[in-house]
Amino acid sequence: MNLDVVACGVGGQGVVTLGRVVAGAALREGYDVRLLGQSGLSQVGAPVMVHVRIGTPAGPSPKVPLGTADVVIGLERMEALKLTPYLRPGGTALLSDEEVRPYEARFRPEAYPDRETVETAFPAQRVLWIPALELARRHGSPAYVGAVMAGALAAVSNVVDRDQLVLALRAERPHEADEEVEAFFAGYEFLAGTGD
Repeated sequence: MNLDVVACGVGGQGVVTLGRVVAGAALREGYDVRLLGQSGLSQVGAPVMVHVRIGTPAGPSPKVPLGTADVVIGLERMEALKLTPYLRPGGTALLSDEEVRPYEARFRPEAYPDRETVETAFPAQRVLWIPALELARRHGSPAYVGAVMAGALAAVSNVVDRDQLVLALRAERPHEADEEVEAFFAGYEFLAGTGD
């Protein structure tokens, strides 16, 4: 089985941590994994994108080719629009339903997309909205948005085992593991139908 994932958001949301957690869980299960992180300015609020390729074997390059991602994960609405070229027809877009306006939107507020604009950008794919920031705050910190979205990924993909994702999350940030695991399960349960 193979899984190509591209995630993006802004600095401080846990995009890089999300990528490492997914990659770490896949490695624990014995998959071949490629991980690529791309950042803008190294500061909170700057764009961040992560590519994760999982398989037996994973693709030859760590970068997911355009139009082939099985799942894209957008932690911020404007940045999520950058994911549209990556998602394959029939793929799944997991999108945070919160506004965390990046610097670009602060300078041009009229350019910030509404939810309908984002949905229209994914016409041939399944779009699932998650109240990730609200769930993260409920479980301790807005920095847990990445953990919430990792849980959402576990609910829609059976390539990486949910329990392995939890173990990888605990290994990645052991000092905050209990709270982040709660945030993970909040995202999982929201899409699994038990958190509504």
